[in-house]
Amino acid sequence: MAKKTCSHCGAPMESNRSVCPNCRAVQNEKNALTPYLIVGGIIVVIVLVVAVLFMKMGTGGGGIPTPAITVPPTTPAVISPKAPTCTIAITGSKVPPSSIQLRVMTSTCFAEDVIELRVSVNGAQKGTLGTNAGASGTFAATSGTNNVIVVAKYANGAESVVFQNPAL
Repeated sequence: MAKKTCSHCGAPMESNRSVCPNCRAVQNEKNALTPYLIVGGIIVVIVLVVAVLFMKMGTGGGGIPTPAITVPPTTPAVISPKAPTCTIAITGSKVPPSSIQLRVMTSTCFAEDVIELRVSVNGAQKGTLGTNAGASGTFAATSGTNNVIVVAKYANGAESVVFQNPAL
């Protein structure tokens, strides 16, 4: 059988033994593949780390931070009902010294279409006017010029200005 020497004490020993019979030291046998196995293991670890980093970048979990965008919840748009296509003709005149006389001349609206005609003078609510043709009312104003607005409120919830005179 082939002989080798103990790496610890230098005593001769058989090559198939891993423990020296003289000093009982364990012999470290060098395998020719050991350096290749170590390098291969390091390469596998590097590839796995790179793959994990790329997967995290793709999902926004790593790499360059992705800014968070916060959008407040939106409220549904309120769609205002449309006023009917009918017309209301109103005439107005100044009653000296400080009143306004309004009169509904004609109306093409059905009686159930118009709920009320609100009168405001100089931005202040002054009352309502009857909705039928021929209805009239007198409203307090100033002795100078008055801005008069009449708003029709319809049964479907719509509202529209049907009379406006900034110099009455």
